[in-house]
Amino acid sequence: MNASYFNYWGKASQSSDTANADYHLLPYHGLDVAAVGWLLLDEDKPLAKNLAEFLGITPSQLRNIFTFTLMLHDLGKFASAFQRLANFPDSPLSRHQPRKKYDSREARHDRLGYFFWLHASRGKRLTGTDLGLMQTEIGQPSRALDGLNCLLDVVFGHHGYPINWGSQPKMMKDYCHEEDQVAAYAFMTDCATLLEVTWPEAQMADKDWVIRLRQVSWHLSGLAILSDWIGSDTDYFTYHAGGLTLAEYWPQAKEKAQRALAAAELNKPIQVQPFLSVKEHFGFSPTPLQAWAESVPLTPGPQLFILEDVTGAGKTEAALALTHRLLQQGDADGFYFGLPTMATSNAMFARVADHYQQMLTVDGSRPSIVLAHGARDMNERFREALSPKEKTDSAYASGDETASLYCNQWLADSRKKALLASVGVGTIDQALMAVLPRKHQPLRLLGLHRKILIFDEVHAADSFMFELLDDLLKVHLRQGGSVILLTATLAQNQRQRLCRVWQEAAGQEVIQLPEKMDFPLATKVSFDRGLEEIPLASRAAVSRQLEVAFVHAEQDCVTRILAAYERGECVVWIRNSVDDAIAAYQLLAEQLGSTAKLTLFHSRFTLQDRKAIEDKVLAIFGKSSGQAERAGQILISTQVFQESLDADADLMISDLCPIDDLIQRAGRLHRHIRDRAGNRIDTEQDQRPAPLLLIHAPVWQDEPSENWLSDHLLNTEYVYRSPGRLWLGMQVLRQLGAIRMPAEARTLIEAVYGEDVYERMPETLKKKEDAHYGELRSQVAKAKSQLITWHKGYNQTSADAWHDDNIEISTRYVDRESIQVLVLKCDEQGQLCLWADGTAHALPNSVVKLAKHCFADQLVPLPSRLESAFSSILQRYPQAKYLQPWLPEEDAQFSYCSEKGAIQNE
Repeated sequence: MNASYFNYWGKASQSSDTANADYHLLPYHGLDVAAVGWLLLDEDKPLAKNLAEFLGITPSQLRNIFTFTLMLHDLGKFASAFQRLANFPDSPLSRHQPRKKYDSREARHDRLGYFFWLHASRGKRLTGTDLGLMQTEIGQPSRALDGLNCLLDVVFGHHGYPINWGSQPKMMKDYCHEEDQVAAYAFMTDCATLLEVTWPEAQMADKDWVIRLRQVSWHLSGLAILSDWIGSDTDYFTYHAGGLTLAEYWPQAKEKAQRALAAAELNKPIQVQPFLSVKEHFGFSPTPLQAWAESVPLTPGPQLFILEDVTGAGKTEAALALTHRLLQQGDADGFYFGLPTMATSNAMFARVADHYQQMLTVDGSRPSIVLAHGARDMNERFREALSPKEKTDSAYASGDETASLYCNQWLADSRKKALLASVGVGTIDQALMAVLPRKHQPLRLLGLHRKILIFDEVHAADSFMFELLDDLLKVHLRQGGSVILLTATLAQNQRQRLCRVWQEAAGQEVIQLPEKMDFPLATKVSFDRGLEEIPLASRAAVSRQLEVAFVHAEQDCVTRILAAYERGECVVWIRNSVDDAIAAYQLLAEQLGSTAKLTLFHSRFTLQDRKAIEDKVLAIFGKSSGQAERAGQILISTQVFQESLDADADLMISDLCPIDDLIQRAGRLHRHIRDRAGNRIDTEQDQRPAPLLLIHAPVWQDEPSENWLSDHLLNTEYVYRSPGRLWLGMQVLRQLGAIRMPAEARTLIEAVYGEDVYERMPETLKKKEDAHYGELRSQVAKAKSQLITWHKGYNQTSADAWHDDNIEISTRYVDRESIQVLVLKCDEQGQLCLWADGTAHALPNSVVKLAKHCFADQLVPLPSRLESAFSSILQRYPQAKYLQPWLPEEDAQFSYCSEKGAIQNE
């Protein structure tokens, strides 16, 4: 071989100062990555067909031109500055000395690749004819190169961000040698010859076609990132130092890619098991909502479903039944179940894991299921699912598979890869990041392609998250996906907003908005049938009436709790702030004279202690508890109790809070059917006295003062900024005297979130409502400022945040900064150690999140005498350097213990 480009390396196994380091030639690595993309964009796959149809070219043409650009993804590595990063003794590799050393910030190889291409195409070093394109005029490059520019933006951005074009006219002179450019140009032309690319030249030269290409560039960039990751796996793409032409190596690269994709489980089509019925798949007769889900006519194409029903109505099973039917119809290749918190997603992971094998198979076996959130490695069920690359678990007999779930190691390697699994469960945040300019965003978007998105408790989204959700719905519809939204307390204006967004994204000229006020209700929006609203019945077992009464002083709450304690009942008091919960705990501890039956639960615990408390709460208040566990138990908690726990209290007190939160909290009062002593019974009638929800609130005032709420519940107003809406919630509850679900669900919600609420607020509370509205508009503006401008395509112009480190990108609005604090202690020998020392996941289990300004910033620094001891901890746990260390026993102002969490000393 005399091609000059075979004197350049692209991958090295070891550092340059190791004499026996191996290297992989750059042309071969380019073909490795391209081979992966060649298989991922198989022209028979739905993705290739969809993208090609949108572009007006054949799947074969799309596959060829994309594969060609993938071969050039590391073009910048031809630069001498990069080539001198490693030294391979006795090798024939290029060793030219550039003017400047390699700079990973200013001139990383992906950016250098762009300048190689720019220098070649604009400098007439490379014309369209060299690549098999025709010339428009003698000596002039083809206009079709504009389309190639867009595609090369896609592949040069394979490290997760679009390349920064910048302005560097001397880039080639500073970092490259003349021979580097000659080699790079020769490689480009030989790659085009190798693939025998049939260019769709007329389309590529058309400006409108380039606009369409920018719209699909997001998916192609996801494929480029994925191809580079897999094509760099040395388990399958072994290093090769020469001896083969491109034509000889290309079949080998495709064979390696086939094995790598099979191991990653990414190129195997799923098979959908027939949907039978809710009864057959779940083992019980369907609720009215589930009966609708198993029988509603489904139309082809993207569909939006909004399922509104009370807790316990079986929304999860209804969503899975709908998903199964959509999969069977061929409208999707998998699904992602998103929930508001890690705790709720952990619980849902277990439920979906027990069912998904009835829905999907891959090559006769089970597809991967992945848990996608920040603490998933600490979930035992997920860790059990991690399997070696070769499945060792086999069926006991024909047709009798083991019940264990399965997760491919490669897919579980990171949250970025997690969305590529056939089935995913996690927080809604993982899906929302697909519409934000964060690293590897296109990979997340690709992972959601042809997936059904199921989002639970969608009402929990605030104004900030709703703005991101709107954008995700639009994008997902445009890529042909369906969405199922589950909620118990959605306001009518929110439902109208969701339906409007979906129809506008679909390009429907006439927008139909929901009008029915029935509850429960199923709303469906599709291309063929438009908007449909289907009122549903409700099971008697989930129809509830909770009488409501108000108490106006903390001591009155304590008196009620002590009376219930004497009766042997279990009680929950939900406070709106951590400080109020701690104060109530201490007040009760003083009057009880003991904490034996008193538990405090809030967010200011380390992960280890929070999990221990959660387990304790479930043991006392959970579904399996009985009289022996429950009698006389008292729980003081914050909102964490309402978020995820399947718990049941005999008596509940709640601080006044927004009506939707109050309904969620009330769902934990007499949640399970029990006898008078608190034992579970198998009947439809609870034998305990009628449930009573006590609401701790200010004394009612028809014409409240401006400080009506803050004078009595100051911290509540810090948490919930709209005293006017809390007043309206209290007003409707006083009028109705009870929470009746589902009969009066709409009445309760619309009384607080309806269109006319501002007019119905007292004038004295409108000033604070105006301020609150301003805060909400600020949230919306911040969310919008983060969003990607999709029509600009995958390049640096689509979002300011791609290359601006000062722009914070988040899926949640946070109005006060928090710090991850590492809690330390001294063991019996006086040695400094982690709070959870000696346990699995000791580092994350020792972390507590604290407000920065009012808490974390005031913690006493680690004494200088312990710096060396902490250095030893850092050596063992390198990630600890990103955490703020704190030794509570050295702090006079603040303390920490497993019973109370982090508190300020009196």
